[in-house]
Amino acid sequence: MKTKTFFGADSTQAMRKVKQALGDEVTLLSCRRVKDGVEIVVGVDTKTESAAVYSPSPRQQLRQELDQTQRDLRHFARNTDWASERAKNPSNRKLVEFLKALDIEPRIGAALLRQIPAEESLEVQQEMLHSMLRRALRTLPVPREGVTALVGPAGAGKTSSIAKIAADFVRSGRSDDIALITTDTTRIAAEEQLRIYGNIFQIPVHAAANANEASHLIDMLSNKRYLLIDTEGVGIRDSGGLDRLQSLFAALPDMDVFLTLPADRDQHTQWEITQRFRRALPVNGIVATNLDQCVRMGALMSVLIQSRLPAVWLSDGTRIPGNLKAADSKWIISESIRLAREFKRSLPMGESVTGAHREAVA
Repeated sequence: MKTKTFFGADSTQAMRKVKQALGDEVTLLSCRRVKDGVEIVVGVDTKTESAAVYSPSPRQQLRQELDQTQRDLRHFARNTDWASERAKNPSNRKLVEFLKALDIEPRIGAALLRQIPAEESLEVQQEMLHSMLRRALRTLPVPREGVTALVGPAGAGKTSSIAKIAADFVRSGRSDDIALITTDTTRIAAEEQLRIYGNIFQIPVHAAANANEASHLIDMLSNKRYLLIDTEGVGIRDSGGLDRLQSLFAALPDMDVFLTLPADRDQHTQWEITQRFRRALPVNGIVATNLDQCVRMGALMSVLIQSRLPAVWLSDGTRIPGNLKAADSKWIISESIRLAREFKRSLPMGESVTGAHREAVA
């Protein structure tokens, strides 16, 4: 493993440079203030470093082209669905355009529109739609005791989310009440990364190589009011990884299991992630990450509504502590509208901005 040093005016800028240069698969070794800002030292696996400058093979290029074709086809199908919805609901044209601007899944939008009386004024219709969205977007109060485990794909932000949650807990003056556990023995230096955060916040960090060790640690730390468990990142096609997580949680006592969901992925990918983890594990909430990377938030809103899973935390940046808030449906809707307004200025090639579209997000 090699080490690399990055500088920035603040930690957010420095972490942005890390991600731009090396991506997410790095190990945070230290973060400290220096004369002109912040210095971050990361450890880089030589395989990861070579991958950052690696040119894809012809087969990988073909795979990327096929993936892009699938995205284009889904985009075309969504536009076709919205065009059909406009034809079926001419009196609700502005509401249809509003939901399209948010990037809500068309079938969800159609279901919402069916509940809105066509004879009502536009102002009343909009208020009804906002109210239905607030009810459909469920949230869960942030836990402050017990055991919470975060699961999700690699690079989704599980470890950094745990660090943010722990930092908020410590800032509330309860550092003696919390401990961290990692069961991630697959990623290089994963334990060291969590221990660095533990040292910064002065809270204990423990590692468990299997379910028995994790169960023993939970019993040993019964004097702590709150335990946070970090787990290995598992891809949606990694059946072996999902099986390992399934075995882990089957041997552990009841706890909150939250799916760390990268909100900057497309709706299809977010839905697949949610379904795969939910079928394998007792997921009872979602931690939405990468909100600062979202062009629009309709995909996240659609997945939350379809899955009926409540959002618990929202992460909108890399700053630790910071960039983490308790989930709030009103904030999700208002942020979605703000992003839709920005998005209309840079629509994808081939999609025009109609007058109704401009009015819908004005």
